[in-house]
Amino acid sequence: MIQKGLRRQPGKPTGIVGRIVGYIMDIYNREDNHWTSSLLEISETSKVLEVGFGTGLAIADAAKITTRGHVYGIELSQTMLQVAQKRNQNAIKSDRVSLQLGNVMALPFEDNYFDCVYSINCIYFWEPPTQGLAEIYRVLKPEGTVAITARNKDNEVYARWKPHLVRDLLQSSGFVDVKPLNGLNPKHPIYCAIGTKPFT
Repeated sequence: MIQKGLRRQPGKPTGIVGRIVGYIMDIYNREDNHWTSSLLEISETSKVLEVGFGTGLAIADAAKITTRGHVYGIELSQTMLQVAQKRNQNAIKSDRVSLQLGNVMALPFEDNYFDCVYSINCIYFWEPPTQGLAEIYRVLKPEGTVAITARNKDNEVYARWKPHLVRDLLQSSGFVDVKPLNGLNPKHPIYCAIGTKPFT
């Protein structure tokens, strides 16, 4: 029963089983979160958004840098929101982090607001992905950075999300200078496709 529930929940962990999924993600995605955070050119005054923050690991990384900026996050899962709020409670209390429920298909933010928007292992659940990327484009400032991290595996589950395909999705959504960067650990194949919103 638990195994069946675990298979259903990666896109939106819920309840007790969702917390189990969260603990698994905390371990399995730790490298993804820290590596992606290291790639982002975040300054102490940046306004940053993470789409699908899960347990809040990368939120915590970004908050260490944005001492005079602000880190925002949206997440579909109430369970993960609670976990991430606990992890980042001090930054939330000091008004440097804001976390809320939300959907990439309709981001609850104004146009041209963020310096950087990133998402880690979430694009698989965006249907259609072009709508989510259009929303990210909308809320990014000109010259702002988008970063999409995903698994780089050769099985059927990840076939839609190979680096060149996500690069093409970003380019077709209006981003420029898009470069997929490979992760550092060949035993844990991931990549991050990074692009820029141009001046229009």
